[in-house]
Amino acid sequence: MQPHPPTTKGKVAMLNQPFYFENNWYYVTEPGALVALQVHGKDISFFVPYWFGVTETGSLADQSDAATLATLRQLGVPVLALLYNLAGVIHKLLTTENLRKLLITNILNMLIRKGFFGVNIDFEFVPPEDRPFLTTFMAELYQTLKPYGYLTTISVPPELRDDPKHPFSGAFSYPDLARYSDQVYILAYDEHVAVPGPVASIGFVRQVLAYGLSVIPRDKIRLGMAVYGREWADRNRLPKELSFNEAIATANRHGVSIRYNAVVQEPNFTYKENGVEHIVWFEDVQSFAAKINIAVQEGIPGIAVWRLGLEDPRIWELLRGMRRF
Repeated sequence: MQPHPPTTKGKVAMLNQPFYFENNWYYVTEPGALVALQVHGKDISFFVPYWFGVTETGSLADQSDAATLATLRQLGVPVLALLYNLAGVIHKLLTTENLRKLLITNILNMLIRKGFFGVNIDFEFVPPEDRPFLTTFMAELYQTLKPYGYLTTISVPPELRDDPKHPFSGAFSYPDLARYSDQVYILAYDEHVAVPGPVASIGFVRQVLAYGLSVIPRDKIRLGMAVYGREWADRNRLPKELSFNEAIATANRHGVSIRYNAVVQEPNFTYKENGVEHIVWFEDVQSFAAKINIAVQEGIPGIAVWRLGLEDPRIWELLRGMRRF
């Protein structure tokens, strides 16, 4: 399947400038996400489903579903199959040459069999010491897929500077991985997880993107954006994820006002239940537009959004005003 070609002229609503803008969405199979695909699929540039886990034997655990595949075929949406690492296997796969090559062969065969457009590598918890092996894997994957015309893309954690020893992002060398990728999705979110705070403040996004632009070619960058929220019920526990609709329903149920923080450019509210304070930060169309404006101002060709079905429905009107086909 080929991506939708540009055929009509449009303008970016915020800046009133002609601009091509890619609109890529991550996807996890669930009823609400499938409905969102059916309604908005024709507005999506690349569909990035969280479907293929890599195993310790170099095979792929296929979690694709028939209903979503049928909808994709009907709409003609190009797919970048997301590959993620199952717990505890990534070190062995990256550092063992025969397993690494077998995995790449299996990826190629999957793309041929499924008729997808390419892949998105979304490996988390790669040990920092495996940095050279992750780069080697991407080089070998890129060189294998390129002759077949498949896109090789990678999702990378947010970085403010290169820190090879960082326990979560140290394995990801932005410039090296960009060399062996057609697109790099810089995931500029999850600013606050352990403690309450914005999912992605405007200042955080600016800093992450500034570093990315300093070491990655501009045309390869896709700004990773969140459309979800987080609710902290105990400062000593990790938060739960909320969709936009769940966040609004929670505020309404407890009769509390939602405040938009103009400094960080994100809405939030608090409430008490059984004596416990709950703190909620989430993304809406206003916060989403603020971040897109940064991408447009910097000439970034598009975005990658986590994830379909969690978003403020008003986002689609905003995006339709930005794209031209």
